[in-house]
Amino acid sequence: MRLESSEYNGTLLTTNQKFSNQFPVSLFPSAFLTYKVTDKQDLQVNYSRKINRPNFFQLIPFYDYSDPVNISVGNPNLIPEFTNLVELGYQYQIDKNHSVLATAYGRITNDLITRYQFKDKNILDPTKDSIAYNSFINANSANTFGLELTSKDKLTKWWDVTTNLNLFNST
Repeated sequence: MRLESSEYNGTLLTTNQKFSNQFPVSLFPSAFLTYKVTDKQDLQVNYSRKINRPNFFQLIPFYDYSDPVNISVGNPNLIPEFTNLVELGYQYQIDKNHSVLATAYGRITNDLITRYQFKDKNILDPTKDSIAYNSFINANSANTFGLELTSKDKLTKWWDVTTNLNLFNST
């Protein structure tokens, strides 16, 4: 179990614009259970709650003109996204050189940080029409459910091959 809170404060030196955001205290539980079925088989159940905070460039309200075709600006009102993740796994050790892991998972993310494009006045040339700016906003949510299959095969003393297949649906 983890308990945390965060806060940021900033001042845009070119305009003296101040911005800040404070995130409330939140709990982040994690639980990992493994049941050994036999010497070669395990069942695993995992739950965790995660946080993804917006990064500095997503937050700072500074217009980046380094690429005049893709002008970007941060959004100081972004809040972190929170994800609840559940996994159910089955691992089978075929022999000392080969193993297989199958994991079914579900992930629900609230306040998803996503790219956003909007039209506004052309700051570079006010005599021209409005232009599109790139920024970030919090979307409602995202749901992802899937099945991941992983095999690990030791071919020689110095060569391991790990194969991974991930089938999922995300909305």
